[in-house]
Amino acid sequence: MNISRREWIRNSVFTAGATALPSPPLHGADSKPANIPIAFFEKPLQSLSADELAERLAEIGFDGVEATVRKGGRIEPEKAKDELPALVTTLKKHKLEILVMASSISRADQPHAEDTLRTAAKLGVKRYRLSGFRYDLKKPILAQLDALKPQLRDLAALNRELGLTAVYQNHAGGSNVGGQIWDLHYLMKDFDPREIAVAYDIRHAKVEGMSAWEINFQLIRPWIQAVYVKDYTIENGRVVNVPMGEGLVGDKFYQTLRQSDFSAPVSLHIPYLRSKTRAEALAGMDQIKKDFAYLKKQVQ
Repeated sequence: MNISRREWIRNSVFTAGATALPSPPLHGADSKPANIPIAFFEKPLQSLSADELAERLAEIGFDGVEATVRKGGRIEPEKAKDELPALVTTLKKHKLEILVMASSISRADQPHAEDTLRTAAKLGVKRYRLSGFRYDLKKPILAQLDALKPQLRDLAALNRELGLTAVYQNHAGGSNVGGQIWDLHYLMKDFDPREIAVAYDIRHAKVEGMSAWEINFQLIRPWIQAVYVKDYTIENGRVVNVPMGEGLVGDKFYQTLRQSDFSAPVSLHIPYLRSKTRAEALAGMDQIKKDFAYLKKQVQ
């Protein structure tokens, strides 16, 4: 029987994923994971040149960037093959790297997806964030999740070939796949977490499960290959994003993270900082420094 290399890889994904995945070991409350790299999600700083972005983040102490290689990002998908190498070179000059690549990718066969991923892999990028999926609330939920699995299987095959990991962010919202966490477990339980994984967002996890976030964290922990951090509070029944340490996320999450033997990248998100111009971006640098200092103390 003649089959292509891609088909062979795709068909073997579930075999690898079917192997039992042990829960990460839990250590004492005072134990700390080794060498957690800290990235900055660059969305509020896209108005800066790549060189200025790298210089500013290196001065603060970041290890790398969650780069926006997506529609509306620093690099548009159709330009990734040509422009991504220059970004990586600029970051390296300042001893930074792309720790996560935020992408528009949701399918292996969509335009520019394979070119982008092959370019990223050649440049040493290890993780990329998938675009989000949404439910049709008029249709059965589990059937929609089952329909997504072949889509993820094709991505897993490509990731295995290239040595990449796709991470999916859990995001609060009434129709967002992954908002409840259990559905991510249902989607990913048969996949190798080196190929299809989760970017665990504690802000969104707590918004959707204030008292259940720790259960959900332990459920999905074997698939967590990145952590996204930001803080929030509730004002007049609405969720409001606030600086790190000023909201409801709290220290317990970071203690739990340290105890879980986590060592993948943590990406700092600052959604309360909305800058459209270079001047606005530079005006926010002092707050970025404060948030970084808080996060570094919590995870390193």
